[in-house]
Amino acid sequence: MAVVGARPATRIGVFGRRAPSHPRRARQVHRRGAGRPGTARRALRRARTTSISSLLVAITAAAGLCVLYLGQSTHVAAMGYEIDSLQSRLAGLEAQQQRLIVQIGEARSPSVIEERAQYRLHLVPIDPSRVVFAPSSSDPSH
Repeated sequence: MAVVGARPATRIGVFGRRAPSHPRRARQVHRRGAGRPGTARRALRRARTTSISSLLVAITAAAGLCVLYLGQSTHVAAMGYEIDSLQSRLAGLEAQQQRLIVQIGEARSPSVIEERAQYRLHLVPIDPSRVVFAPSSSDPSH
């Protein structure tokens, strides 16, 4: 006896799912409507692969930028150390230049020249009474 408004009885499948009442028709509808059975899985797998490859490209790009940044910062630090060493060398050379300027000034002083002439060259000072100057042509006394 059939009950009015009741659903037709269905068969229970292997995994507890209802089996379609018309298997051929269900397959045809399935093929037309949703595509092949593995299409959704393939699309999901393709989306995962695309997202994973995009993630790997982003990670590789980030790693490349990090290596570039570290290389540049290392280069800048090395240049900073080189600048510091060159500045200290420059300061040392400027101090040496000042010492040499002082030595040149001392060597040009008349007292040092006289001392060197007497002790190194064995020269004696001249007696001023022995100095005779030649008359000049513009001198009216002669």
